[in-house]
Amino acid sequence: MSKKRAFAAIYISVAISYLGVGLVAPLISIVLAKHGADSLIVGLVGTTMFAAFTLASFPVGRAVDRLGPKPVLIGGLVVYGVSLLLFAFINSIGLFFLVRAIEGAGGAAISVATETMISQLSEPQERAKRMSYYALSVGLGWAMGPLAGALLFNLQAGLPFYASCGFSLLAALAVASSVPKTFGGDHHVEGLTEQFSVALLMPLSAGALYGYLMSSLVTLFPLYLKNLGVSETSMGSIITAVIIGTILSQVPLGYAADRYGRRKVLLTCAVLVACIFVVMPLGSSWQSFLVTGAMLGAVAGSFYPIGLSIIGEIVSRKRLGAATSLFTLVFGIGSLVGPTLSGFAMNHLGDKWLFYLPAALTAAFCLEVIILYNQARSRKKDTA
Repeated sequence: MSKKRAFAAIYISVAISYLGVGLVAPLISIVLAKHGADSLIVGLVGTTMFAAFTLASFPVGRAVDRLGPKPVLIGGLVVYGVSLLLFAFINSIGLFFLVRAIEGAGGAAISVATETMISQLSEPQERAKRMSYYALSVGLGWAMGPLAGALLFNLQAGLPFYASCGFSLLAALAVASSVPKTFGGDHHVEGLTEQFSVALLMPLSAGALYGYLMSSLVTLFPLYLKNLGVSETSMGSIITAVIIGTILSQVPLGYAADRYGRRKVLLTCAVLVACIFVVMPLGSSWQSFLVTGAMLGAVAGSFYPIGLSIIGEIVSRKRLGAATSLFTLVFGIGSLVGPTLSGFAMNHLGDKWLFYLPAALTAAFCLEVIILYNQARSRKKDTA
């Protein structure tokens, strides 16, 4: 089986899984509301999925190292698809919590397995490029989901859930037929963090920071815009601009990272992100947020794929599953902490701290990249 077919099947699987996220997540809120759930219950159901995703990531990584990523990916796609199908039939609010937890575990299996597989199948000089295609697949699937879900839901309430399940099962068949079985590794991962503590710190920080930025902005940016009097239509345009910026930038940044150095490109993007966050609260018109939002999406979206490509560079193949799951774990923790931390800062320090706090965190990350990069260069000189 050719690598082109294998990568195509992997990217399609990723796009389909995030199509399901974008397609189903908004509809679940509607379905819950019809069952009498208030906003708190809706929020808790959503948090359940992210919590399950985070908690499942490390056990999934051990399974990947024991069995190889292919069977874990196929199983994850099946579990994920079946969980989405169940939303069309359940009537109990309690069951929504259970099914969203199952969905999160399936999503973790898809993420860890695909990310590990891409690292294993990629040549060292193309790893960032391959990860950028992964990020592009995420963005495209996510962007198409809400529109497709709304159209299908208007035709028949259960149709989006049936379609999501069908797409997931088709993706599982594509992986089974087109992706070669890659090896597992050493599933005894004790000592991984100690052995690679300094080397792993930078990419893990990139993953945690991206999770924080994404979740806090997705949750609270609409509220910030609403307080400024921005209309729902303009708000939608701004969010679309962020998504478009992310989609358009991933592949060029991936090529640049492979050519000029992953750490250099990551540092450049982080400096730009910090500067954009400083500038954003200075604007008050929706047009200014349209521009800065697109710029933010373009550069901040690089944190995840470049961070993953650095992990593939520094960790041995037999421990890629464990290392990738550790990256997914810190990304999930960042996603869970983000809305609470930013919301606390906004309540006590003012709405503009939605931008000032991530600016400070990103600036601290820039300093970390510089320090660790200089330390790595010094070690290379000492051993030369």
